[in-house]
Amino acid sequence: MLSHIESIGDRFVHTLAPFAKTGETVDIRKYVGAFAMDVISACAYGINISSIDNPNHPMVMNVKRILSTDVSVGLMLSIITPGLARLLRAEPFDRKALQYFDELTEQILTERKKFNKYSKSAKQTDFIQLMIDSEKLDKDFGYDSISDGEPESESKETGIKSTKKSVGKLSYDEMVAQGILFFIAGYDTTSASITHAIYYLSQHPKCQQKLYEELKTCDEFTYEKLVHLKYLNAVINETLRMAPPFLRVFRDCVQDYTLGNT
Repeated sequence: MLSHIESIGDRFVHTLAPFAKTGETVDIRKYVGAFAMDVISACAYGINISSIDNPNHPMVMNVKRILSTDVSVGLMLSIITPGLARLLRAEPFDRKALQYFDELTEQILTERKKFNKYSKSAKQTDFIQLMIDSEKLDKDFGYDSISDGEPESESKETGIKSTKKSVGKLSYDEMVAQGILFFIAGYDTTSASITHAIYYLSQHPKCQQKLYEELKTCDEFTYEKLVHLKYLNAVINETLRMAPPFLRVFRDCVQDYTLGNT
């Protein structure tokens, strides 16, 4: 999926280049938000939407419908008592937006499986393809990833039927929900964190230059290379410390801890 992120990142830099030359003020959150939207769309669904140029793309519009959902009874019930919410059929998000992602996932699954069957071209590298591949892996290991609980064999001694067990498999509804969750959990948090990082670096030119010099030493932006960029990781960690995307950490300290030499 890094190839998706790299190409979208190149487009992001190309879009901002004119502002760097003219010194014109730019609403960086707008462009970072588009970057986050494009990355999630590509990594989850394999769709290149270029949202900064296509703000009315159906995916962009439906994601905004979900993210702009006000706190409602349905949303609160789904968070606090999901069982009761299902019983009352309370919808936490916009029904039309959910239907869009439902139909989109079904369409992509159908087309992707047909493509994989008849084409020898390289497969897509995204979340949906990983789910399709996981079904094949289950079969390779002797598991049934399509029909849970079907009898596999019957013991002659006990007469008890054993069943094939499904591992690493998401149901269709879970795949739809997971795709939506990528946007809910990843869009605003990612765009806010990157925006803050850019802002802090603009306020500290020396830090910005030091980071730039470190990035120039990296010949390839892979995960294995990025984890060794100490200053980049320091910038990210400091940004998250100063402007955390979440205001609450759901963890309790169970014992005293001494930080460094404090």
